[in-house]
Amino acid sequence: MPAKKKKLGRGSVEGFDATPPDDGNMISGNGKRSNQSTPNPLQEGKQGVLRGLSAYWNFLKGSFRNSPRYQQESYINRLSLICCIGVGIVVLNCFYSVLIPAIRIISLPIVIGVGWFLADKVVAPAIIKRLGNNMNSD
Repeated sequence: MPAKKKKLGRGSVEGFDATPPDDGNMISGNGKRSNQSTPNPLQEGKQGVLRGLSAYWNFLKGSFRNSPRYQQESYINRLSLICCIGVGIVVLNCFYSVLIPAIRIISLPIVIGVGWFLADKVVAPAIIKRLGNNMNSD
């Protein structure tokens, strides 16, 4: 069956209305929306990500609280190592291009060693001392 052609007036746009006949959101042909609000995918995605992060954070808190004291201290030590060495690497990366080649060769092991020393001897013991009341006893 061939499609019927309509005569269009000036400024009219020929188009095809593909709206299903029983669609509740739009009344066919007049372009008015019903009172139902359509879901916002961006908002739903954001809420889903926040729920996932909240669940992960609660999992981490629960597993830390249920760990024995030596394991909690090990977690704190690892976290301080990651942070101190990471900050040292980032700072080195900022100045690496202006260092002379002889200093460049030795700077990475020095930065890693200083970061390890600070994390192991200064930062982790300070955090453990500060959080000692909130950690599990032996």
